[in-house]
Amino acid sequence: MTKNDSFEPRDRTGAKTNRMHPIWRGIGFALLILTPFMGYASSVLLLKYNSENQWMAIPRDLLISGKDPYLLIKIILTIAFASLIFLLFQILTFFIYRVAGPSRYGPVDVPPVRFRGKRYKR
Repeated sequence: MTKNDSFEPRDRTGAKTNRMHPIWRGIGFALLILTPFMGYASSVLLLKYNSENQWMAIPRDLLISGKDPYLLIKIILTIAFASLIFLLFQILTFFIYRVAGPSRYGPVDVPPVRFRGKRYKR
């Protein structure tokens, strides 16, 4: 085997065989589109419940004149909720991948050494 050869198996065309399944790209794209919509829906819902229950006073500086005075607040809350929803999906993905994913070490990896050695005393 030469210096620049890879240990990863390749098919006859030379492409790597361990490619991601296309359905996962579709799911990722759907979540990329749905996450901001879920963030917007949750921000509108939070503003609705805030107006009913008066949980928190909305500062006058964030209200703008125009058709929708709460537009700036909705944008801020949409970004915050979309980030939280993305974080939740990411943590869920990490747990699922940890449980159902491939092993930590590949076929050419050496298992970790468990021997630490004796303590050195002078």
